[in-house]
Amino acid sequence: MEKTYYKRKRIPEFVKGKSFVDIGGLWGTKGEMITTAASGGAASLTLADIQPLESKWWDRFDAHAAAEGVTDYEKQQLDICSPCAPKTLGQFDFVHCSGIMYHVPDLFSFIGNLLKISREYVMLGSVVMPDRIGTDKHYINFGSDRATLGPLLSKADKALITEHFLAKRGKFAADGLTSEDSFFKPDGSAKFGPWWWLYSARFMVRLMGMHNVDIVEHGPTPGDFGYMVLVRKRV
Repeated sequence: MEKTYYKRKRIPEFVKGKSFVDIGGLWGTKGEMITTAASGGAASLTLADIQPLESKWWDRFDAHAAAEGVTDYEKQQLDICSPCAPKTLGQFDFVHCSGIMYHVPDLFSFIGNLLKISREYVMLGSVVMPDRIGTDKHYINFGSDRATLGPLLSKADKALITEHFLAKRGKFAADGLTSEDSFFKPDGSAKFGPWWWLYSARFMVRLMGMHNVDIVEHGPTPGDFGYMVLVRKRV
């Protein structure tokens, strides 16, 4: 069994004196890493999120950060998958992004933009699946060479995935899996938010390894629900 990866302990080991950006850490404010990077002595802090700047979540984040003694940071609203995202945001020494990967329709634009934004490190976190779930009669494989597309899952497979998460967490709600939410807008463009992809930790590591990076470290998050991968760009 792999050793549990505690990113709140690891991030401060890498960010002292470096510029830091947290992509998508706004929702609920619980997953943000701005205050963690601040505790590690990051030279600058930026939170970037798809939520409009007038969203209540920005106010809630400000209150949360202030309660932690952190007030010196930048805020940026953007879609990390947009072609203009790297130019809009600029570059940072350390990029953190968690809880976003399975919500985006285009994995390569997503990862490509994270790497363009990074000067050195990218820490990526995601919910992952075991290599296999189910029984001998009904099972789903999540290998190192495949990702399962949420919109094409059968009702039986959606039910099996829901059963897996309920057993693991006691509750589970996911747009497009436990609801009939559409994956597309009326104009035909893809939505951000539904569960587009399901994949294993091994797939996640291999997908990052396809790029011009070195895998620094990786491991399961507490509770064995998600997975973290830290990579460093090659010069």
